[in-house]
Amino acid sequence: MDLTLPVPAPQYKNPTQKARVSTEPWAVANLYCPNCSSPRLDPLKPNTPASDFVCPLCEERFQLKSGRSPFGARIADAAYSKMVEAIRKDQTPNIFALHYDMKKWTVSNLTLIPRFAYSLKDIFKRPPLSPAAERHDWVGCDILLGAIPRSARIPVVSDGLPASSVAVRREFQRLKPLHRVKSKARGWTLDVLLIVESLQKREFHLDEVYAHEAELRALHVLNRHVKPKIRQQLQQLRDLGFLTFLAPGHYRLS
Repeated sequence: MDLTLPVPAPQYKNPTQKARVSTEPWAVANLYCPNCSSPRLDPLKPNTPASDFVCPLCEERFQLKSGRSPFGARIADAAYSKMVEAIRKDQTPNIFALHYDMKKWTVSNLTLIPRFAYSLKDIFKRPPLSPAAERHDWVGCDILLGAIPRSARIPVVSDGLPASSVAVRREFQRLKPLHRVKSKARGWTLDVLLIVESLQKREFHLDEVYAHEAELRALHVLNRHVKPKIRQQLQQLRDLGFLTFLAPGHYRLS
């Protein structure tokens, strides 16, 4: 993987335009499919809803988001309605989040967020554009990166060092069992996994997850039986291979 980005032509002045004309050709030349053996991704037609690239072999879809600063709690995305529609149809794109150095025009970090690692709850609806804007009725969205478990984010490039395609594909396959969880229920599974990660312990007890009951109730206000749901999701994570059952109420991160 060549981490050098094409330098935008002088006629491009807007930072957003510069990023687009630099990162998109780089992606065509360097990105590969993490789901299969394809060494490339094909660009989709401009304005394709929610997706920028597709794998020519397995047809996995991908969206490229880039920024000159490291991504924080959110990733600015495109139209809210199109992303919601894609999630509800289970056509969620995989996300490549690219952080680049604008002075050197190089890739600093690249993170892959598999399509089954986030859900509708992780999409934040932004306010509509001002009435004076050309597209004043357009409503964008943000992907809430902080709500996605760290173990579900795959590092492709870290601090200027690319991971091997073998390692990236291995991590993608490790996370792929999450796709067996229906998209409507996946939010619960990922939220409980996020709680488990926050404990910062390899082994933990059920009561430690119960301690976050109020937090989960606030996220899922329609569910009045949070503790049974926590137990159900821990069993789900165990069946998916993310946890190992050690004893009643005692688990280990796999």
